[in-house]
Amino acid sequence: LHSTDDGAQWVRQLVLPVTDVNSVSDGVLTGNTLTVVYQCSDGVARLSTLNYSPSTRTWSLASTSKLPRASTSIAAVNPSLAVDADGNTWLAYVQEDSSSGYVMIALYVKPAGSTTWSRSSQSYGYSNAVPFGSDKRSARLVSMPEGIGLMYSVGPNIYWAERPLTGALTSTWNSSVLMLSGTADRDPMSSHFSTVVDGQGNVYAAYTDSGVLYLRIRSGGTRQWSAQTRITGNSTTYPSANPTYAQLAWLGGTRIALISNFGSGVNIYQSNNSGTSWVCTTRAVHTDMPGYFDDARVEIPAFPGSAVQALQQYQAFPPSGDGIVPPQYAVSFSFAASTTSGCQ
Repeated sequence: LHSTDDGAQWVRQLVLPVTDVNSVSDGVLTGNTLTVVYQCSDGVARLSTLNYSPSTRTWSLASTSKLPRASTSIAAVNPSLAVDADGNTWLAYVQEDSSSGYVMIALYVKPAGSTTWSRSSQSYGYSNAVPFGSDKRSARLVSMPEGIGLMYSVGPNIYWAERPLTGALTSTWNSSVLMLSGTADRDPMSSHFSTVVDGQGNVYAAYTDSGVLYLRIRSGGTRQWSAQTRITGNSTTYPSANPTYAQLAWLGGTRIALISNFGSGVNIYQSNNSGTSWVCTTRAVHTDMPGYFDDARVEIPAFPGSAVQALQQYQAFPPSGDGIVPPQYAVSFSFAASTTSGCQ
């Protein structure tokens, strides 16, 4: 979908090949070229290149290719894509093997200038005897100035692993760091953590668990993670808040933005000092839009311009289990960096 008026109206531009209701995507935008990796209905992850024409304000599909998998019994789920500082392209996805019941997070790499993908010797979250979809598993790659990082979840827990730019691309990564000892649930949003890297190489990670919004910061200097910070406005204080699907953005300099749904609205937290302190600057509430917001999604660009565009997706009513798919809605708004207090 494409909007030319800050989200007031949307026009469908194209449909990615072999996608369905379960498809999840990730991408990298370079100029007017968008590279998207996404899960497909046939179990094969695909990579598509989309080109944008500023003159006609339209998107076109330039190419699509299949991504590797170890066997035809494997479904590639929740794929992630990142390009490191040396131009190597990294791919991660949840590998569900129907022949064995094993689930793991697989890693592939394509060297700069090459068209060939190689399997990394590293994998995470190897397990079986758990029905597909009943346990949270997800992985997101993070490109840092000195290397590549991976935030991933297995069951209720969230971990971090990384490797430097040096050494063989297919070699083993470092030992994992436990980011969150989480609460067991079947909430599909719980593993959709968000990361962003600022101009100093600091990595910010936001995620939710059991109605609580958390943040941790990895110093670009020490390469160590800060203690886990509990962001205000959680379900403990406001039972109807139910924050999920938090998203981060670097606003330039030492400014960071963090947004999450808050009941039927959206809370926007901003930091002017690299995450040392946060001010809740804007609270968007849909007073005239009834709907189901318990698993609402919010999105903002990781590296926006002066005005940050925000999008919230939600459903008309809760899934009933009778096969009826609730109508899907989206609302959008924009905000600018501010220190004016507005949230509770």
